[in-house]
Amino acid sequence: MNPCFRTIAAALLMLLSLQAAADADILLGANGERLIGRVVEEKDGSILFDSDSLGRIRVPAGKMQLQRATPVAEAASPAEPPVRWNAEISGKIAVDRGSLQTPEDRLDLSFKLNRKTDRHAFYSTLAYNYKRKNGVMDDDDWLLSLSDDKFISDERFLSARLLATQELTSTGTDDTLTLSAAYGWRLWETPERYLRIGPALGYLSLSRDTGEFKGPAAGLYTRALWPVFAKSTLSAELQALESFNDGSYVNLDLRLRRPLSEHFFVGVGWNYAWSDVELESGVTSKWRWDFGWNLNP
Repeated sequence: MNPCFRTIAAALLMLLSLQAAADADILLGANGERLIGRVVEEKDGSILFDSDSLGRIRVPAGKMQLQRATPVAEAASPAEPPVRWNAEISGKIAVDRGSLQTPEDRLDLSFKLNRKTDRHAFYSTLAYNYKRKNGVMDDDDWLLSLSDDKFISDERFLSARLLATQELTSTGTDDTLTLSAAYGWRLWETPERYLRIGPALGYLSLSRDTGEFKGPAAGLYTRALWPVFAKSTLSAELQALESFNDGSYVNLDLRLRRPLSEHFFVGVGWNYAWSDVELESGVTSKWRWDFGWNLNP
């Protein structure tokens, strides 16, 4: 055999034996005896051991020291980052009379559930607004918002969003549904601040007492979080869609939030919606004060 091949073969055999020893369990005796193999069972103060040289043997646990093999894959694999869930409950419950002494009952509640990992962020909001004046229903409105931002790199993201609202009117209900998928850029992204913005494709559906408007649309998706002052943060979510059937719809949510303690916070929010379709053309603007509880700060 070629001396070079002989040297390579010897080196390979040495590596294989070292690897086998590294993957094996070892029993060490008091006189320096060393047995390589696998532990079959540890029970009742004894070790059942498959030795490479002696076969299966049972030895007292107190007379020999056991060195367990360290799985290379497990030792090298990093720990999975923790998944953070965050839930908030906020709202207002009141019975007001106002300047005209008009009896009014009001309930304004919001529940938010968010989930954040290194690879994506999920946001959900369920809000309900109820108001009755002089025993007559004035508001009975629902809002559901679901968004999921998937981080495909440090600079890019994919997003899917659903927004559904139902508002009580004097003639029935106004229903609005928007669906969109966006691809965009992550700017200044840290746990405390970010700006995600990009073009979107989606679907727009508006149902009013005068008819319906439906159709595919294209537009813009934006989500942002920014610290402002005294531990306060400003968050924003914008969805603007231009329908291919000559219609437009824009929904903007702004929220200024300040923690009062580890769990309690106070905030003020503004929702702006603008629609320009065959059924209607107009703007709605709503402000709300929140005092809430953060379940997992």
